[in-house]
Amino acid sequence: MTENLEALTRDESGLIQRVYEDLFEHHTSVAELFALHRRAVRTDMLREVLAIAVAQAEGDSWVDEYLDSLGFKHSASGVTPEMYDWFVECLMRVFAEISGPQWCSELEEGWRDVLGQVSAAMLAAGAGAAES
Repeated sequence: MTENLEALTRDESGLIQRVYEDLFEHHTSVAELFALHRRAVRTDMLREVLAIAVAQAEGDSWVDEYLDSLGFKHSASGVTPEMYDWFVECLMRVFAEISGPQWCSELEEGWRDVLGQVSAAMLAAGAGAAES
């Protein structure tokens, strides 16, 4: 995954543009959540997601607490559980597109697994916050 991430981010601005184009194209309602965020903020958001995914895959200890905080913020911002799935599907489409022939089932499984872990942790934190 790390090598794939390096390949994906060679043209970071292109990756970021494609991710948000794809997300808004397939789920126009999500664009409203990002309406107040400038491009630089969206860039930082995607960088953060990718860094967290790699850290999660590597078992870094700081990730769990950070995901709790991030999950709470997402829940408070109106992000619904289905939106996590939409975002993962968006990433898979764009990663496959940018990776080209290097994209394979192993990479897809790896990314899906780690992004699923990240999503589950954030959703649990958001649900816990809603119950409080």
